[in-house]
Amino acid sequence: MKLKIERISCFFVVSLFILFSPFLFGLDSEALQITALKISRPINMDGHLKETLWRSALFVNNFIQKEPNEGAYATEPTEIRVLYDDQYLYFGVVCFDSQPEKIVANEMRRDGELQNDDYFEIFIDASHDHRNAFYFAVNPLGARRDALIRDEGSNINWNWDGIWIAKVKRTERGWTAEIAIPFYTLRFKKGKNQTWGINFGRHIARKREEIYWSPILRDYGWSGKYKVSYCGHLQGLENLNQGKRIQITPYLIGGSIQEEEEASLTRSVDLGLDLKYRLTSNLTADITINTDFAQVEADQEQFNMTRFSLFFPEKRGFFLEGADIFRVGERYRPYEPPSTLFFFSRTIGLSEDGREIPVIGGVRITGKTGSYDLGILNVLTDSTSYEEDDEQVNIEKTNYSVIRVKRDFLEKSTVGIMVLSKDSLDSSYYNRGAAFDFNLALGKSLKMGGYAGKTFTPDLKGKDWAANLDFIWESDFFMADVSYADVGENFNSELGFVPRTDIRKIKANLGIGPRPNILNIRQMFFFNNFIYIENHSGQLESRNILTGMFNLFQNGSNLLLAYMQNYEYLTDGFEIKENVFIPSEAHKFNQFIGWFESDKSKSIALRTEVNLGQFYNGRLFRVNTSGILKLNKNLNMEFIYDRNQFDLPVDGGKFTTNIVAARVIYSFTPDLYAKAYLQWNDDENLLINNFLFRWIYKPGANIYFIYNETRKLGSEGYIQDRALMLKVSFLFNY
Repeated sequence: MKLKIERISCFFVVSLFILFSPFLFGLDSEALQITALKISRPINMDGHLKETLWRSALFVNNFIQKEPNEGAYATEPTEIRVLYDDQYLYFGVVCFDSQPEKIVANEMRRDGELQNDDYFEIFIDASHDHRNAFYFAVNPLGARRDALIRDEGSNINWNWDGIWIAKVKRTERGWTAEIAIPFYTLRFKKGKNQTWGINFGRHIARKREEIYWSPILRDYGWSGKYKVSYCGHLQGLENLNQGKRIQITPYLIGGSIQEEEEASLTRSVDLGLDLKYRLTSNLTADITINTDFAQVEADQEQFNMTRFSLFFPEKRGFFLEGADIFRVGERYRPYEPPSTLFFFSRTIGLSEDGREIPVIGGVRITGKTGSYDLGILNVLTDSTSYEEDDEQVNIEKTNYSVIRVKRDFLEKSTVGIMVLSKDSLDSSYYNRGAAFDFNLALGKSLKMGGYAGKTFTPDLKGKDWAANLDFIWESDFFMADVSYADVGENFNSELGFVPRTDIRKIKANLGIGPRPNILNIRQMFFFNNFIYIENHSGQLESRNILTGMFNLFQNGSNLLLAYMQNYEYLTDGFEIKENVFIPSEAHKFNQFIGWFESDKSKSIALRTEVNLGQFYNGRLFRVNTSGILKLNKNLNMEFIYDRNQFDLPVDGGKFTTNIVAARVIYSFTPDLYAKAYLQWNDDENLLINNFLFRWIYKPGANIYFIYNETRKLGSEGYIQDRALMLKVSFLFNY
């Protein structure tokens, strides 16, 4: 099973040849068409569609179901019209409904979760490369959601915030929407006459009905609607102007901060600047100076039951926009944490325990030129120090650089390279890395991918490489994937997420998804997942076999029942809780797993997960439950309770951990909301409070009021840190 470095080198040369070869690609297939009508005056955005301009435009209305009856016509009609002027692309949407009183709309705030509401969505392939698209969605309350879709849905950046406008109205016949997207929000090629890829979708929540203008087949897999190559065509666009080239967003932040246990509150007033400059029609530079992330929500508390680092997602805006192009590593599914990421932006500006490190500034260039995707990132962080466990921790001034080039080839495949560099400006220390990766689409269901990389660190020589190869088959009835990963003992990507080294890993997943049409079941999934991990000496370290069944019901509720068999060989014991150790020996343990989630479109929804059985040399009973309460269209409440009850045959091995969280969101309008987030972790004895008030007073400009506090509880409780801040951002276009 040993991976030969010579083969990696050969593959690297071949990939570079493909990357820089004049390979042409195209997609020749008949597609549905809709024509945009040029208008001379702007639309009055009120959601009504009563202006005569709308009646002049041609419309489409032939929507087809994906769920629940694939290929059937939609049960509720939908009409779409498209207009444009010199600045905006307009969409007029009429969502007819035979029972308008049963329309589901619970979310109002910007970027809220819409999947359990009625909503309308647009997919725009403005560069017409059949791979990448802009995504826009709106529900009957005017809540907006947007994203960047890359590589046919392989990467989706849900944290992208585009500038656009949506106004909606409820009517006796359903609901209507007017959507205006500035051309400067979109990236497209120059040309007198434009043809773009486009698709429209609608979700009717009470029926769990998914309908699309350009039909989406179930066999395209769970991410089928993001397969841009199956979009229709938007025609009639002539002499488009992307408009202003520069967006300047200065911000002012002021307040009081207490950073350490015994420190007093200090007043702080600061200025920062974000600048966006369009270098070409499809290439953008972003500059940030004196970057601040005060409005970012705290990480969700977790209890670590493993000997490896936990994964916490990136939440900071500057690093989230364009993040999809920088993704290199093992492929992972949306419901699981990544195994290895060659680059992970949380390593910049945050310490290992989540403390903020000052970001002096940064530059990012992202976009597309021809068939090449380009990403360049350079960030400078300042030196700082803090106390941890009564020890002084000093962080050096550091520069971080990332260069990423990816090339399209064939119809839906890519190959790319990435170079990383971390350089201390206070010493001679450095850490660097280089990698290549590829994704090969072999038809509508089969994909192949992989990467290989090497790191360069002083005093770590040899065994500093990592590689991965995977095959995935995904259709409606049959799902299978197999992968092999090899991570050297000294592989050390300090700009990445690498929880485990010195391993060879095989993963295999197999599943079928019949649709029995009984007991109100929409689809059943029977699956078997297998993971085998050994070190480079051939010693088996981990083996996990998960066998189970997942039922998806017609109303959206779901049920999972599974049995997991585990083997873990510990060469060294690890501390699962302070002064409680799992011993170094071979452990075999099995667990039952159960999960139920109710229909989340209802005003009350519950989810419960139970793990019961053995845990290393003892036993574990785990319950994780959450509830969502939607009192009205303005107020949403969420509660989470996680309880782990351990019984281990060691001193102090009988203990229980509890994590409680509550999130309350009140939306005054789609652009004005308040959010409170409270967490209690009894293992760390922490109480964490976040309060955020956000007003989007005009597209792209915000006012934030923030209060954050972390409090240590107990007889000697104290406030670890707290901040009360006001942040105002402005937007200027030139």
